Amino acid sequence: MSIVAGLHFAMGTCAVVTGFTALLVKKGSGLHKLAGKVYVLSMLLLCLSGFYLSYVRELQFTFLLSAFALYLVITGVLAARQSQRTTNTRAKLELAFSGLLCTACFTLSVLGITLNWSYPDREPPYEAYAFIGLCVGLFMLGDIKQLRHGNLTHTLRIKRHLTRIGSSMLIATIVFFLGNNNVLPDSLRTESILLTPIIAVFVITMTYRVVYPFMQRRK
Repeated sequence: MSIVAGLHFAMGTCAVVTGFTALLVKKGSGLHKLAGKVYVLSMLLLCLSGFYLSYVRELQFTFLLSAFALYLVITGVLAARQSQRTTNTRAKLELAFSGLLCTACFTLSVLGITLNWSYPDREPPYEAYAFIGLCVGLFMLGDIKQLRHGNLTHTLRIKRHLTRIGSSMLIATIVFFLGNNNVLPDSLRTESILLTPIIAVFVITMTYRVVYPFMQRRK
């Protein structure tokens, strides 16, 4: 295992551990903030090492997946730190990136299918690129909404933060438990064990997203 690959695995492990910590502890607490900061740093290094490994291994899909995760982490963090002076410029940049990434995913999908491009055995078929493009497109709608409405309310910003950070965590968890489960002991590589943390991230994220506005009204 190369140094970069070792770093990539270590950061993936750290992201999963600190991500679950941030999801499960009380929001706004000291532990939540600490775990969140470590999670964001881990994800940034994970995505950057993912770019490098995708390049040297000639993997297109994981390169796009790293770009998607990086976009979610950065926009999720910025949503919680939004300031009125930078909202419009930031919203334009976020929309430009999501639009570019969405276009790249669909373009590669269409070209790959119509021109019958080959792809490495470790990569999914080109239909999967369109699925990632569709997911990016859904978040791009949120970028359009932010640009149109300008400064979002506190509740909407936190919902945006929860959704995007949780979605980046979902990507990291899927890749860790389904894409790299060969590093786990055979006893832990059962379908139920591998799928449980992935389902948990999705359920916790969506629950917080739905419940948070009601929690704010009670204050």
